[in-house]
Amino acid sequence: MLAFAAPAYADRGGKPSTKGGPPAAAATVTVQGVVQSVSGSAVVVRQLDGSTVSVGIGRNTHITVDGHPTKVGDVKPGFVLVTTVKAGQAASTMRFLRPG
Repeated sequence: MLAFAAPAYADRGGKPSTKGGPPAAAATVTVQGVVQSVSGSAVVVRQLDGSTVSVGIGRNTHITVDGHPTKVGDVKPGFVLVTTVKAGQAASTMRFLRPG
């Protein structure tokens, strides 16, 4: 459920882009960007390079906002997400920062 650097992942139904060849299996990537939308199963983020990615939320995903544990329902568009995930897997930890 995660896109690599440039391809838009959210528009592909959670499937990686094959542009430039297939991504490495279970590659670990860092996602940093501004939240565009939030659902119970994923957060769509516009990364610093302008690409859009969808990061999966699992049952055991630990979510913080400004360092405080919270639920995904407290995350809003405009927040900044910083996380590291394995491609195709839900994030184990999602760190959000409020804007401003």
